[in-house]
Amino acid sequence: MKLYIPIVALFFLACSSGSSKKEETLYIPVDMPEICQNVDFKTNKDMRKECGVRPMRYQAYYNMPMQRYLINPKQSSLVKTGDKIEIRFPNIFPVLLDTIQLNGIKFSEEKRLVKIENTMDYKEFYTEKKERFKLFKLKIPSDTQPVVENELCFKVPELKGSDRTRSPAMTVKMELMACDSLDMLVEKYAKP
Repeated sequence: MKLYIPIVALFFLACSSGSSKKEETLYIPVDMPEICQNVDFKTNKDMRKECGVRPMRYQAYYNMPMQRYLINPKQSSLVKTGDKIEIRFPNIFPVLLDTIQLNGIKFSEEKRLVKIENTMDYKEFYTEKKERFKLFKLKIPSDTQPVVENELCFKVPELKGSDRTRSPAMTVKMELMACDSLDMLVEKYAKP
């Protein structure tokens, strides 16, 4: 009987020490300053407080936002919350995207530190009726092999009001458009 007690105690000690090695889950805000964007908060713990990063206490919170930064335009990013993905540009309302528009983009803590090497084509022109168009196309490569080029096309609406009357609350909302329509407009009006 005395021999079994140390063996049982050793068994419980081994089981309890193995389960305590749970990985820490962090809440990382999506509006961090640029200096905080490329920081690994698991190894660089002293930057957490300055950047607004905090450990999550409860694992039941599944709608934690995950972010991937784009190269172009600067300071823009893709943010995934739950099953929703939106694209965020600086000083502009977020644009909600369909998940079918972005194939093969992975979101995780490790991928947050790797910027997406996307390209951007910007066109600005006038039609015969003096209507001004500001259009751009983003080509976002997937993380999967073979690489899939995801194309997103946007129209930048005209600013309302004048410089004197415009307030920061009147921010621009990008208009998502079909890339076929963008290509047709560029072919018709922007080619010399």
